[in-house]
Amino acid sequence: MVLTSLVLLLLCINVGKALASCNPGKTTCVTEDLLHMIMRAVPTLKDSSSKTDLKRRPTFFASLKASQQTLSDIKDIVKFDDAKINIGGGYDSSTGIFTAPRNGIYIFSCTIVSIGGSDVQFQINKNDQFYTGGYAARTNYGGQTVYSIIELKTGDQVYVKHRTGTVQKVSGNHHSTFSGYLLSK
Repeated sequence: MVLTSLVLLLLCINVGKALASCNPGKTTCVTEDLLHMIMRAVPTLKDSSSKTDLKRRPTFFASLKASQQTLSDIKDIVKFDDAKINIGGGYDSSTGIFTAPRNGIYIFSCTIVSIGGSDVQFQINKNDQFYTGGYAARTNYGGQTVYSIIELKTGDQVYVKHRTGTVQKVSGNHHSTFSGYLLSK
């Protein structure tokens, strides 16, 4: 971190020197444009909240570790029981539910793989309401990945749910996954 700050400081000093060499009255100066681009893209040295925000940004990745999960009721939630990453603690592997720890625009990804020659009809829900549907084909190990961008408020919940009342099996062994992270505030 100190090294990164030092490199950024040296870069700013050198770009500042180059800025001084721009001809007054010119409408464009490549170095000036470069400086403005860098200043917009990189947080300033004084702005520590931007740097720590990346470390605290809610992020999770979970997979279905068990060999399979049988879904038999329309209310069944897929419980991705192996949370490999859970920054912010929003994902609960015992319930399969992500609870937003803060407001923002989130992106979610869900991959469901079917097993046993049956299809799997699933959906991503936001607060008990259908948001996005998915369908893993009726082939052994047929799968589908669904992506959703969802605006959440603190406490909103997102989860993957069964979409029918027929018995269907989700393949585990880390083939089926659920993940999400905060894109922006």
